Amino acid sequence: MSSSGCSLLSPATSGLPPKSPFSKRASNGAALRCRAAFSGDAALRAFRRHHLDGRALHANPALVPALAACARLLPSAAAEAEQIHALLVKSGDPPSVSGVYASTSLVRVYVRLGRLGDARKVFDGMPVKTVVSWNVLLDGIVRASDLDAAWEVFVEMPERNVVSWNTVIAGFVRHGWVQEAVDLFAEMTVVYGLAPDEATMVGFVSAVRDMGVLGIGRCAHGYVIRREFSLDGALGVALINMYTRCGSMGDAFRCFSSVASKNVEQWTSVIGGFAAHGHPGMALRLFTEMRQLGIEPNGVTFLAVLNACSHGGLVNEGFKYFNLMRSMGIKSTMQHYGCLIDLLGRAGFLEEAFELASSLPEDPGLVIWSSLLAACQSHGNVEMAEVAARKLAHAEPRHGSSYVLLSNTYARAGQWEDLKRTRRKMEEYGVMKQPGLSWIELDGRVHSFVSADKLHTESEDIYQMLEDLKVNLVSAGSEPETLALPEI
Repeated sequence: MSSSGCSLLSPATSGLPPKSPFSKRASNGAALRCRAAFSGDAALRAFRRHHLDGRALHANPALVPALAACARLLPSAAAEAEQIHALLVKSGDPPSVSGVYASTSLVRVYVRLGRLGDARKVFDGMPVKTVVSWNVLLDGIVRASDLDAAWEVFVEMPERNVVSWNTVIAGFVRHGWVQEAVDLFAEMTVVYGLAPDEATMVGFVSAVRDMGVLGIGRCAHGYVIRREFSLDGALGVALINMYTRCGSMGDAFRCFSSVASKNVEQWTSVIGGFAAHGHPGMALRLFTEMRQLGIEPNGVTFLAVLNACSHGGLVNEGFKYFNLMRSMGIKSTMQHYGCLIDLLGRAGFLEEAFELASSLPEDPGLVIWSSLLAACQSHGNVEMAEVAARKLAHAEPRHGSSYVLLSNTYARAGQWEDLKRTRRKMEEYGVMKQPGLSWIELDGRVHSFVSADKLHTESEDIYQMLEDLKVNLVSAGSEPETLALPEI
């Protein structure tokens, strides 16, 4: 192979096993002995025809389209991509514009196959790399959840475009690095002066959603309106989810109403929001309206509907919608059964809830047993609470919720000796309950609190305000409800 050829295609960097030498005629027949993808895609058929006619690879007009087709048809076209890669390695053709595009397409193929090692070998061997080449590699590393490596590649990039920033911001959000995502958005827009596009705003709004910063979310929505971005796709869903997560259902519904062409994801988002915030009637009315408009619900939509029935105590309606879902051919998952069990438990049908949980083909797991245990606590059923607690402890031995919920059930029933025994078990097994977290947004900042929190900079003023409220409540004739727990 000539020294001027694409070094990514050298045997040392190709990522392919060495092949025994064979003639060009043999290579024409063997390397391109086509399977379904070759015969079924126009670009691959054109590539094969030009190749069999003896046209050099760098002059084959179907080379890049064929590799793009391989990337699109994965995983069924993986072997075809490897065959074209092998031909490129053997050809020794000089680098060209098409060579850069072909190499980038190969990186994309290996990235989508999850073979980052091979993708990196091809990328590192490219004599010329475009920003698109960098972005393809960056996207693959982000999808592999290696954010540290992705950041290194991002910093190393000689040139970045909006796609580069979007890829990292979306990756940060997807893996819970929401503050880093917001900081990166600020750097992109303020320091580098780049204008966000719709994809940027999806990532940014999603980060704001997870942080619960409603004020910043509204500012983002205002920017979207001024730029006249479409809300018909993922951006509309992100904004609705942001408002529902922040508890602003009025804003969520106005945003939903402004979407010109609503899809099932947007309907599902607003239905789920009303369900979670205690408006089951509105959620079910929207579900009915959605179906009347001819939009087919999916499994996630039915989760939102079942959740609405659970919060509203609508047992008969819940089972009606569950049966409707199954009649539409939508497979019921453990999450759907969990909603039914939660529905029964909240409504006080504890025996029926236990019977359904015990009849499931697999162990219901932490969430469902926790839901049942909480229902037993709410309805004061100590006997069933003990059964649920044992199931929960078996499913998650180191999880503190089973012991805490059972302790609370004993306390409500006045069974202090049983409460002491449960607390001693927690100490014996070294089980710790994670403290609950509350937060509030004020002037664009999110303030977080845990029980008996003394770390906030204004904790003295906060506790003084609580004492003042307590005095006001007592003076107004309200007696605080207390539950005295015995010393253990």
